[in-house]
Amino acid sequence: MTYEEAREAFKEADFIVLPTGSIEQHSIHLPLSTDSIRAEELTKHLVRKSRDLKLIMLPTLYYGQSNHHIHFPGTLTLSEDTYIKVLKEIAWSVKQHGGKRLFILNFHGGNNAPINVARNMIERRIGLKVYSISWSSTVRDLIQEWAPNVPFSHAGFYETSMILRYRPDLVKHEKMKKQEQRFDENTGHQLTRKTTAAYWDDNYITGGKGDPTLASVELAEKIIPVATQRILEALKEDMKFE
Repeated sequence: MTYEEAREAFKEADFIVLPTGSIEQHSIHLPLSTDSIRAEELTKHLVRKSRDLKLIMLPTLYYGQSNHHIHFPGTLTLSEDTYIKVLKEIAWSVKQHGGKRLFILNFHGGNNAPINVARNMIERRIGLKVYSISWSSTVRDLIQEWAPNVPFSHAGFYETSMILRYRPDLVKHEKMKKQEQRFDENTGHQLTRKTTAAYWDDNYITGGKGDPTLASVELAEKIIPVATQRILEALKEDMKFE
């Protein structure tokens, strides 16, 4: 858009949509930009499919809060304070141009906590309504049906399926294997995030969870339209309570 086009678009939009991703390790078979690829492509899809709502998509926020992955090379992270400040300043800019609502569509779990803090600060100090949804949470039931009892949250079969759908050229098929988790050498018990929460590599040897060999473009094609519809319906429903 030119600024003349943006002048009208911001004022007319029901939601100004900010996709949020990350640049961080996604095991040895997926690219560092996995979350941001999903954020970019799935938010574009959402905006294209919207009929009853006017959505304007902002450029994807590629950098996230990924301190827990920093021991893996290539991970680039913002601190929690910086991330919150970035969201606040984007929201402030949206408000200046007549935007009524900011919708943060998130694709990285580490962003959730600072997003929640920023939401309250934005509404109280800037006076802009803020909505937020984690895309994968809207279809958790369908993802779990695909491979019951198999972890899927990071570089597992779900995220691998999505990258196979949008950027198959970036998936290293020869390195796709069931992910390994560390075990306590004395007891033989599997370690948990409860005991070693600071860094991801404390638990996950190659950085991923679950079994990416279960991934399939079919899974991606199954959940994308459902998530899109559920998100649009949730936004329309929430607007009724303003």
